[in-house]
Amino acid sequence: MPPLQSILCLAAGIALAVTVTPARADKPQAAASSESAQSLFDGKTLDGWVVKPAEPGKSQWRVEDGTIVAEIDGGKGSDLWTEKSYRDYELRLQYKTFTDDYDTGVFLRGSGHQVQIGISGSLKKDMTACIYAPADKKGGYPGQTDKVTAVNKVGEWNDLRIVLTGKRIQTFLNGEPMVDYEGIAINEEGPIGLQLHGNRTMKVAFRNIEVTRLEQ
Repeated sequence: MPPLQSILCLAAGIALAVTVTPARADKPQAAASSESAQSLFDGKTLDGWVVKPAEPGKSQWRVEDGTIVAEIDGGKGSDLWTEKSYRDYELRLQYKTFTDDYDTGVFLRGSGHQVQIGISGSLKKDMTACIYAPADKKGGYPGQTDKVTAVNKVGEWNDLRIVLTGKRIQTFLNGEPMVDYEGIAINEEGPIGLQLHGNRTMKVAFRNIEVTRLEQ
């Protein structure tokens, strides 16, 4: 190749390298340091939590064998909320179901956005680790994955990890990346909640609930 042509090709290559915009870092977030993680459950009481509505909620949530147990046999459901509010954080917990038809989940910064655990009442299929966000007006479940049935272990303890930074919600189930969703009408701050859906007959348990606040 002639020297002048070589120089022009090199210059074009440098210009291309400079002008290409890096892609958004959609890789899974690195695990937060366990040293800064705070337990949300002492294994003995529901201190730091509040049940809403109180009735029939107080009879639906209990501590049993070091776990938080939620159980319902039809009728109105309830939610268990942290007394504290959170902005950006990593949440880790384990859950186990005792019935095949279960509908629960984790509320993020209040009730506007939820990570589903179990069978969606509207879609009639397992949507665990998917994002339920009707407030975003992009359909009930704008953040979905087709890996649920392969990863979720019904009747066993499952590890759920949620990373919430700004409007971005990432979910991981048993170490597997599941959903990476950018919210729209999401609260800037709010409590973390566990759901017990009404009009079901189900039992679910939670344990090892830890939150790590993240700095932007």
